Amino acid sequence: MNFLFWMGNHSSDGQRSLEDVIGIMGHQMRALGHKAVWQEDNAKFILDGDYNVTVEGFTPEVIKVLADAHAQGARFICIATEEPSAKGFNQGTQKEMVKRQQWFPQMSPYLEGILHLVPGKHVTDWYGQFAPTAEADLGYAPSLVRQQMVVEPKFDFGFYGSVSKRRLQILKRLARRIGTQYAVRIVSDFKTQTDRDRAMQEARVVVQIRKFEEMGLVSSSRCNTALCLGRPVVAEPHLLSKPWDEIVDFSQTIEGFYNRCIMARSAWKGIHAVQFEKFKNTMTPQRCIGIPLEKIGITGHRAATRAA
Repeated sequence: MNFLFWMGNHSSDGQRSLEDVIGIMGHQMRALGHKAVWQEDNAKFILDGDYNVTVEGFTPEVIKVLADAHAQGARFICIATEEPSAKGFNQGTQKEMVKRQQWFPQMSPYLEGILHLVPGKHVTDWYGQFAPTAEADLGYAPSLVRQQMVVEPKFDFGFYGSVSKRRLQILKRLARRIGTQYAVRIVSDFKTQTDRDRAMQEARVVVQIRKFEEMGLVSSSRCNTALCLGRPVVAEPHLLSKPWDEIVDFSQTIEGFYNRCIMARSAWKGIHAVQFEKFKNTMTPQRCIGIPLEKIGITGHRAATRAA
């Protein structure tokens, strides 16, 4: 089967924030024998019966573009990265997310399937109102391992992503516990994945911290990226930690999180070896993307066709 990722509904910053998501899913598809293409400047659609993959984030203007393509024969499946709630996506913590949940049903007539990344039956049920839906995840594929990058870490802990007030407070407290200038490496403005990867390899341990108190979802892309870079993950408490609680270290309390971090800074190599082995054996391409594709009715292989 051929899959073409289309990101025209996201800004350049939005596309950068989703690079890990689509890259991980694309590598897993390839590991299963599919052809998957993702290109930053791609503006085309497949019109010959294969699948265009979009990532949730639809405005009325974007929906019209996709509706026109659908009328010409384009078929769409959607990667849904947000958690629906009564207040809007992600508990309504941002006005944009409230509007995005309101607009999502307008896109549903053009979707043949939805793969959601937030775990839970309530998420499957909500998206399932609009199209065949299954929970997917960002798991292992051999080509995701960055074996070519070898950096000797000098920082104890690394964090990348948007830096909210909450995240910064926790990182500052962690740094004070260590008390050195090399306690925490924070990267919030990386321009390329290579820059980000190199920065995180400068740290011994990658930490997973929730952006807002109300959000209980673990960043599976951050966990995946860290493990593929050769770094273990220590996470604060998360309400929605499954299935990653089978892989990485989740603390039950914020105080326990600080203590786990301090322990992991000296034992990071051994902790990574254990986590990575669980990751590779548990989060297989078949479990994470193969079975979900089958659940939404996409099975089999097509002869390779030109996707872009």
